[in-house]
Amino acid sequence: MGIKVLRIYVENSVIGGYFDDEFKEPTEKLFDKFKEGIYKPIISSHVIAELENGAPDYIKENLKTINYEEYAVNDEMMKW
Repeated sequence: MGIKVLRIYVENSVIGGYFDDEFKEPTEKLFDKFKEGIYKPIISSHVIAELENGAPDYIKENLKTINYEEYAVNDEMMKW
């Protein structure tokens, strides 16, 4: 039986935090854990759309460095 990978929901401020002096160090460590396969990032389609339509290119490029799972936001989720 393999080791279960912890899945972590990631939103815009975490992704942008990689380039913020206040959050840079812990965010880089988190991204390293994603790249090592220790954690699996989960990102909603809503967050992806926001990033694609308004984030600077360097943030979009950094997102490409991790293998994330995308969740599609549906009508039921929007009710909450």
